[in-house]
Amino acid sequence: MGQTGPMSDYAAFLRGINVSGRRIPMADLAECVAGAGVRDVRTVLATGNILFAADAPREEVASRLASAIGGRFGFEARLFLKTLPEVAEIVAACPFARTDTHDGAALHTYVTFASSAQTVADVLAELGPAERAAGHGDVLFWQTPKGSSLENPVAKALGRARFKESSTTRNINTLDKVLAR
Repeated sequence: MGQTGPMSDYAAFLRGINVSGRRIPMADLAECVAGAGVRDVRTVLATGNILFAADAPREEVASRLASAIGGRFGFEARLFLKTLPEVAEIVAACPFARTDTHDGAALHTYVTFASSAQTVADVLAELGPAERAAGHGDVLFWQTPKGSSLENPVAKALGRARFKESSTTRNINTLDKVLAR
């Protein structure tokens, strides 16, 4: 495959990997992604976080990866592709302190990648003013007490049919691990 542009380092965040009965070994996922014509493939944790380098435009890379993953593993792959500088900017833009507490409870900070800034705005519109959530373009930051992420109103909103397939969520610590690689 010839060079079509400058090489970019990317992170792909797949939705629904190793949850809800969809189990994919990360070595198999890395092999599949490498077969889609990208380089230096590495996975981070077992939740569908893939680092790689590519010299094609973002949309082309995303399409190739989604097609390869869907073809190999038999499901419609939904992935959210960011350059590593974009991931660093997202982490820096987080409005919440890393060691935050609320009413004496330790809070976990989550980052939701969405298909658009409008999706983020729509989720925020469904939340009450007391929710610890903030938008940043096509990213939603939110916090919840440790152990309550599934019961949180933000998580419940994101689980609704209209948002479920157009977003994926990671703990901010996962993004730190992505950047450390």
